[in-house]
Amino acid sequence: MHFSRLLAALLLASLSAFGLWWWSDRPVPVEAEWTKPITSVVFSSFRRGQDPLHKIYPSAEQIEADLEALQGKALGVRVYTAREGMQIVPPIAERLGLKVTLSAALYADEAENEKELAAVIAEANAYPEVIQRVLVGNEVLLRGDLPPEKLIAAIRKVKSAIEQPVSYADQWEWYLKYPDVIEELDFLTIHIYPFWEDVPMPVEQAGDYMVKVVDRIRTAFPGKPLLIGETGWPSLGRDRGPSVVNLVNEARFVREIANVAAQNDFDYNLCEAFDQPWKSGPEGTVGAAWGILDEARQPKFPMTGPVTEVADWPLRATVALTLAALATLGFARRLNSFGALLTFAFIAEILAWLLVTTGFHAAAVTFRVEYYWWLPIRVLLPALLALAFLARARDWLENPSMPAGGNAPWFGTVWMSVSGFYASVWTFLLLWDGRYRDIPEFDFAVPVAGTLLLLALRAFLLMRQGGRLGEALSFVGFFPGFNRYAASALALLLPLAAAAGLLSEPAAMFFTGRDFAAAHPALTDQIPYLAKALFWNREMDLWVLMLLAWSVPFLYSRRPVRAAASLKGERQE
Repeated sequence: MHFSRLLAALLLASLSAFGLWWWSDRPVPVEAEWTKPITSVVFSSFRRGQDPLHKIYPSAEQIEADLEALQGKALGVRVYTAREGMQIVPPIAERLGLKVTLSAALYADEAENEKELAAVIAEANAYPEVIQRVLVGNEVLLRGDLPPEKLIAAIRKVKSAIEQPVSYADQWEWYLKYPDVIEELDFLTIHIYPFWEDVPMPVEQAGDYMVKVVDRIRTAFPGKPLLIGETGWPSLGRDRGPSVVNLVNEARFVREIANVAAQNDFDYNLCEAFDQPWKSGPEGTVGAAWGILDEARQPKFPMTGPVTEVADWPLRATVALTLAALATLGFARRLNSFGALLTFAFIAEILAWLLVTTGFHAAAVTFRVEYYWWLPIRVLLPALLALAFLARARDWLENPSMPAGGNAPWFGTVWMSVSGFYASVWTFLLLWDGRYRDIPEFDFAVPVAGTLLLLALRAFLLMRQGGRLGEALSFVGFFPGFNRYAASALALLLPLAAAAGLLSEPAAMFFTGRDFAAAHPALTDQIPYLAKALFWNREMDLWVLMLLAWSVPFLYSRRPVRAAASLKGERQE
């Protein structure tokens, strides 16, 4: 009879959890559609473990395979150098029927620049049919690598030596700053990233914004052809204000921009062909996930119809349901009442869901080989804490009168404190780097949600027997030997970290924005934007709420405990 109650509780909890998995990962309709190849894509062929910053380049076979993977998906590619193995792109592209936009990679090293210009000129003259146009320099003025007069000299050198039209590529705002450079160009090449704007915007406004920028540039420089040299939307990483990062939004952006470009008669290069793991170094997770194809060179989303955010959700659900079932069968066998069994089964399902989500997310964002060692730790520590939570829940449901602390696992005490300090440090770092650094709600989903679940359970059991709510809102009753000095530190650090998290968005706008201060010179103009930025990032808002909720039991744990209070509310002197 007892076993049948256990199975019934497990079945009910499992069906509910499966329904949640299905509902949260159901296909999302995307209105815009595109049935033709994309005009052009930014082409980099780097795989995991390869990195131009460390001069580890893809092989010729890999480059050829990547160009073949783009057949039927794009009409052309943009490459950023005529060297570093990319000199094989034009002949392969010619065979595959792809057009090439060739860029000269210019930096501060003038000797290297001369070699690059010579290679570009030679390549453009060798493949005049496949290389449609040449870009001399990419965001050189934005980075400050070359003064305008040296850039102009490089442009003139290339123009005098080749037949193709020549341009220079930079962020659209910088075009307005250097009209002397623009006069040298055969066509205009601007980068427009609604996601990276100083005042970012939701994806729903991105298409209209692109049109406004194009119209502004055309008005400033009438009569010259226009190319969008780079634009795109990331599928993974941190949000920027109202610019929400996910696969559905990337699909929406890519489809809409294809339509907008066709309707407004401008050409574009979509950034980019493939996800680039190496970019997670300089730009965080969000920098590595701009491809329309993933690392395995498979399309990340269709160009028509609905889009599924998490395509492998059946696998994740299977793993989570299995873990929850094992936990329930292993921990809950001693529970007798159906209510206790069902409560435990639901807690196990929630923790398993969060743990599996944490693990898959950690695997997805661990792009760099040198950080692989950290991946199992990011999963193991929350798993240990989930076991500690389940042990506590089982003990309280079995014996609601059990004294606080009881025989709970010691590692719960250690990891709860470590998690709190780790979360605080991570969030303070967001204040330093609020543009690229990930917001860590996934990494701490198990500690925070598990804490809230156990607090709610403990409060319910305590209040039902006439105890005081304050006795429930403390980690002292969770785990034995919880250090109240650590609790005092975390009771202060976590709210301070929450404040730092809120400030990170306006700080990133003000200190790392390219033109925010120039566009809004008066303090009275800046304040409304900065104030709005405090609360406009829903991912950050969630993380701040998690930190504040997590700080409550640390706050109550600061109080000295005279003795272990029972859940009946009995107090001993």
